[in-house]
Amino acid sequence: MLRRSRLLQAAGSCALAALCVASLPAAPAEPRRRVVLLSFDGVSGQRLERLLAEPGKLTAGGFRRIAARGFSASRSVPPTPALTAVSHITIATGALPQSTGIVANTMLDRSKPFGATMSGFDAPIRAETLWEASRRQGKRVGVVYFPGADGTSPARTADWALTWPGTPATRGRLQGVPLSAWQPVGDSPETTYSPARRAVLLMGQSGHSLTLTAVDATDDGAVNYDHLRVESETGAAQEVRTGDWFPVEVRSPESRTGAWCRLMALAPDLSKVEVYLGPLGHNTGYPKEFVREVDEKFGFWPGVGDKETFGAGSEHPELYVEQLERLAAFATRVQVWAIARPDWDLLLCYQSEVDSLSHEFLLVDPGQPGFTWERASRFADFVDHAYAIADRALDVIDRALTPEDTIFVTSDHGMTPIWTEIFPNELLRRAGLVRLDARGRTDTSSRAVAVVDGAIAHVYVNGNSDPALLEQIASALRELKVRGESPWERIVKRSEAGSLGLDAPESGDIIALARPGYHLSRRMPDPATPVGLPSEYGAHGYRNVYPEIQACYLAAGPGIAKGHADSINSWQIAARVAAALGIEPPRNAER
Repeated sequence: MLRRSRLLQAAGSCALAALCVASLPAAPAEPRRRVVLLSFDGVSGQRLERLLAEPGKLTAGGFRRIAARGFSASRSVPPTPALTAVSHITIATGALPQSTGIVANTMLDRSKPFGATMSGFDAPIRAETLWEASRRQGKRVGVVYFPGADGTSPARTADWALTWPGTPATRGRLQGVPLSAWQPVGDSPETTYSPARRAVLLMGQSGHSLTLTAVDATDDGAVNYDHLRVESETGAAQEVRTGDWFPVEVRSPESRTGAWCRLMALAPDLSKVEVYLGPLGHNTGYPKEFVREVDEKFGFWPGVGDKETFGAGSEHPELYVEQLERLAAFATRVQVWAIARPDWDLLLCYQSEVDSLSHEFLLVDPGQPGFTWERASRFADFVDHAYAIADRALDVIDRALTPEDTIFVTSDHGMTPIWTEIFPNELLRRAGLVRLDARGRTDTSSRAVAVVDGAIAHVYVNGNSDPALLEQIASALRELKVRGESPWERIVKRSEAGSLGLDAPESGDIIALARPGYHLSRRMPDPATPVGLPSEYGAHGYRNVYPEIQACYLAAGPGIAKGHADSINSWQIAARVAAALGIEPPRNAER
């Protein structure tokens, strides 16, 4: 009986304890951690710091605000070579190229006949990435244009992504409309005081077209066409005047496809009509439902800048700036919308405007071809404007975050001016190591070939190499002098490239790095010469020791201690992102 009484007392005590526990307030849930990693291609930490110090520059305040409330470094040291694919994969893995296998933007494809190449943006990544590590640990990952997570293999796949589109269906071009192309129109869709005339423009070889109707809206008794009515294959007609940009959308079974076009000239008598037809493009990504949602909300991919038509050597380089401003605005809108989505813990974003404008307009040295002080001043404004575009984008993206979110802002490299182009394969041809086929291209029977990006040449040997052949290659390069000086910073064998982070099977048997000011080209020049003039004013891909080549770094959010450092290494970023997300870093990352 006594034992039964004690059992009842114990049961009562347990019930009372359970009731008390049940009545206690629940422990607060740990706040959900969300992290955004945003890369602005081509932002130099050195130039960014100078612009931040100048009154009237970067007025949107995006960079300043994050630096003020968090941590910043004057420079983020990229890997060698400081190239877009190489640097972004190092940022995403926390590992150097000899561990990631991404040693250049373009590399030899050993699965194909000798000399064939593969893109470093598509090549297998040998190190674990942030998106792999995050998903392995139960986190969801979204991507908007960040290189590497293109969905082409399980190792390159996040939960959802908008990927950087490839080659457009058509190239941009200026198209004149001759007077003979304008045909009379029976019934004009709008009031016109001169007979309406119509012409059809074909969009390259795509099979798509747009219809133009010339309209005179001025009742002055004279033939005075003042605008065009533009009808594309889908969507409402548009009224377009000289200088107007306008979207043209075409029918496509896959996704919304279109081009941004511009009316360049419209003579009142139609004696001169010129239209810029932009490249046809569309959004790409995965899954299809996600891309379809982007199409519905934001329309077709606006395309990159057309430097062949509107670059530094054109009559209207300001239009190249306008094209890239449109692309940045599109990317920013999509990225802000992605932030508002509930289905991510890590969001990886990328924007390209600073890189594109710096390549085209970094005219700062009197030794550069085409230099005048007037052009240099105008082009410097273009590059500064690129940084202002990035600053505005960052301001909008930062304001879309919650106080519980963390943001990391970085870039892949800076940029340096160039004035000389070097053709390594011509040097190898003169040494008897490269043979040309009937089309003037590197023949598969060549003993060696240089695969070139920016300031780096990976020289690969056809078949087994021997010390004498490697020395012959190195000598063929080393003997070049330009204005009495060597253009080379380093020429090393692959086995000696460990200090550069490039002792990898994907690297060339010989690796040559140029000094700043020199740029390398893979093409065979015509006429044959080892040295020429570059086709752009800015370049990267150099050894990572040069301050102007180094990138930027800022971070703000819960757990980010306020402070400033002179520099960090870009291969430290992955571990910092992982810590903010509350996970272990990628397996190969430097801690």
